[in-house]
Amino acid sequence: MKNRISVLFIIILFQSCKNESKKNTDISSTSIPKYETYDYSGFTKEEIYGFHKRIFEGGNWTEYGDLERYYYLNFSEIKKHSRILRSNTPKILEEMPRTDVKNFMTSKDLKKGGGLSLNDYVQQVEVNGLIIIHKGKIVFEGYPRMFPTDLHVNFLITQVYVSTSIAILEDRGLIDTSKPIDYYFDALEGSGWEGVPIIDILSMSSGIDYQPLETYEVSFDPIEDLATSKSSKPSGTEYQFSNADAMLLTLLVEKISGLTFSDFVEREIWRKIGAESSALLGTNTNGLALSYLDGISTTLRDLARFGLAFTPSGRKSAHPLISDSHLYKIRDVNKNLKKKSRYSEEMIYKSYQWGAVYEDGDFYKGAHGGQGLYISPSKDLVIAFFGTANTDRESNQLHVISRQLSKSGLFDLD
Repeated sequence: MKNRISVLFIIILFQSCKNESKKNTDISSTSIPKYETYDYSGFTKEEIYGFHKRIFEGGNWTEYGDLERYYYLNFSEIKKHSRILRSNTPKILEEMPRTDVKNFMTSKDLKKGGGLSLNDYVQQVEVNGLIIIHKGKIVFEGYPRMFPTDLHVNFLITQVYVSTSIAILEDRGLIDTSKPIDYYFDALEGSGWEGVPIIDILSMSSGIDYQPLETYEVSFDPIEDLATSKSSKPSGTEYQFSNADAMLLTLLVEKISGLTFSDFVEREIWRKIGAESSALLGTNTNGLALSYLDGISTTLRDLARFGLAFTPSGRKSAHPLISDSHLYKIRDVNKNLKKKSRYSEEMIYKSYQWGAVYEDGDFYKGAHGGQGLYISPSKDLVIAFFGTANTDRESNQLHVISRQLSKSGLFDLD
């Protein structure tokens, strides 16, 4: 009798495990992919021990090179974070590797690695991972300095998750970006933010004086803290990078939605793009999402899935995540914010937290150390990459190569 009960218990336990929701599974199973790993083997035990010893003794992780790359790939071991759960129905990415993309020759005038094939470039220059998706299919994918399943810090690319969240609420009529920010936050009346339209904050032209990040880290009433900000110029007249802009927009998403930013991204973006892996979102000491600094940590494929939502291949449903209105507004730029690219004679604009909107409608967001997301809706093209600057503070130039790839003719639609 006792044995029968034990067997019955095991059967019940097995059945419950079998039926358990996949909600808490970080990574779903997939077929064997066709990407290159270039024999990457990860960090040694000695390297891992040395890094943690350095941090424990008060050392700075921003030393560039492999020390910093360890931080990028192991954020959860070092900083506070919240978890953004993956989709229960991951979007399958069809793989169709293209030799012409792999062998694309980079420009000879690059600071480093010029004249190499794309495949050789990612191996020899400071690239952790690169993925290119055309017409919804992966045409190149390589991981020279990370594992494909690694969660990698996105840094300021996270700001376009913020602007996308604003756009989602805007599409629902819950936010009017033409209104001043103090319309939504009474505490900002009389501050430098008073009268600043949300659309100018989205384009990083709020005109607000720089505030040190340390202030945000210790404040337990961030809106009250931001209310001390002073204006240095009229909004909408000049691009001025500011972490405060993304921070304030994050607080606006939370106020209007009634959700934490982490929960909003999980419900309205992450699951809807069919994210294959759960993500991490850094939080500071007061619990606020670090959307304006370390930001979100994702796999490279899931960053590409987010980018795919802006392309025709990712917008086939009746109610796509990225609406026609949002796509139009990204490219409906403030002409006052025109600036010549540092890498060509082209003009670029700032819009909806995107760092460069080109006159042909392509747009791009880059981040510290060599991270980037490049999107060309007209070519149905997504290029996403991660990197880490070396000890000489040299980063990859995949942002330049992405633009060259887009204009190369390799991705022109029939």
